[in-house]
Amino acid sequence: MAQSSPNVEPETPLHVGLPTGSHDFLHGKDGAPGTLLYTFKQDVPIPSYLFAIASGDLASASIGPRSTVWTGPEELQAAKWELEESTETFIQAAEMIVYPYAWTTYNVLVLPPSFPYGGMENPVFTFATPTIISGDRENVDVIAHELAHSWSGNLVTNCSWQDFWLNEGWTVYIERRIMAEVHGEPHRSFSALIGWKALQDSIERFGEDHEFTKLVIDLKGKDPDDAFSSIPYEKGFYFKTFAKKSVDSYEFKSTLLDFFASNPSTSRKLADLDFESWFYKPGYPPKPDFDTSMVDVCYALADKWKQLTTRSNSAEAEFTPHKADIAAWSANQCVVFLERVQTFPTPLPDTAVRTMGEVYGFASSRNVELVARYFGIGLKAHCKDVYQPTAELLGRVGRMKFVRPLYRALNEVDRKLAVRTFEKNRAFYHPICRGMVEKDLFGGGKE
Repeated sequence: MAQSSPNVEPETPLHVGLPTGSHDFLHGKDGAPGTLLYTFKQDVPIPSYLFAIASGDLASASIGPRSTVWTGPEELQAAKWELEESTETFIQAAEMIVYPYAWTTYNVLVLPPSFPYGGMENPVFTFATPTIISGDRENVDVIAHELAHSWSGNLVTNCSWQDFWLNEGWTVYIERRIMAEVHGEPHRSFSALIGWKALQDSIERFGEDHEFTKLVIDLKGKDPDDAFSSIPYEKGFYFKTFAKKSVDSYEFKSTLLDFFASNPSTSRKLADLDFESWFYKPGYPPKPDFDTSMVDVCYALADKWKQLTTRSNSAEAEFTPHKADIAAWSANQCVVFLERVQTFPTPLPDTAVRTMGEVYGFASSRNVELVARYFGIGLKAHCKDVYQPTAELLGRVGRMKFVRPLYRALNEVDRKLAVRTFEKNRAFYHPICRGMVEKDLFGGGKE
């Protein structure tokens, strides 16, 4: 039996991963069906948390020369279309940034909607949320992130969960390097600005002095699921020296210093870096000077909507929303706009919320990244038009990124509906998601 620790990576091959065939058919007895043994072999050492098995009514389609997508037969064509344009492009970009892909094939399994995460980086087969299949190819950055784990996290692993930032921080870095390579450098800052908002949300929920806002956290006596947030992703960083090993924060520091020892300029900068504060100081890191060229137009439109929070007739007369306002935008630019609106000190009037949903199409969007944020704006504004649609969405989506904030917001305005919705869908949610929402609704911890 493998030890359940990221610090243990068996040197003998595990029989998981690449298919090697089927054999040993045994006839059933007394009318029972026969059995067929399938074998798989994974030569690259992995910790036990990366081992996963999925079964079900699955169909597959090629999405690249070394990639296949698997999902339910009815969902297959949509998943194929969503992923076939970018998957091989992402792999080639990552190989230029780091080094050749070590796992032979890269495949994606799109899971049922109860899957609680955006993705899980199981080697060879990324397990992915169906919320990335949005019909617009706008959420495939999740695949770039899970692919990046093929180097940071899977080949080099944090040796304990208190050093989780070594897995996720460096993966976010590689993910954004991939996006810059594929789409241009401004997209790296654009993604980082969205990430900074997620970091703000997490720190504000915990409080700036909370243990869980540190990079290296103390998990003794604590549920690691309570500590899960965007902080290790957005406050973190990573490199190749530790391939096929598990490391902690101080091994990372030592190798970083050794790697740049022959570069006097960089060595001086690293010598001046306060590693102890980076590892153990709670709250915000220093905010970089981001390129805002892709978000300025989003902020400008949000400022126009902010006029409507005054509820003055003159302000409303100055700005009339039109579909053309966002016609040339990507979905992620709409995300930035919606998140800016979420930060308004005074919520929009409910009439403005309805107008936004209708004119911009957010209320009926297939893209959960958009509709969930729009519902959040409506709930903050006490716009009853979004209460029931929020409850219905919570019965279709199990990804905690959306489920937990929506339950918290719905609970603020209509607790009976929030509790009724949760009890109705309790069995639908993954046990981790179910447990965390129970804490959100009935007490017992924070995210």
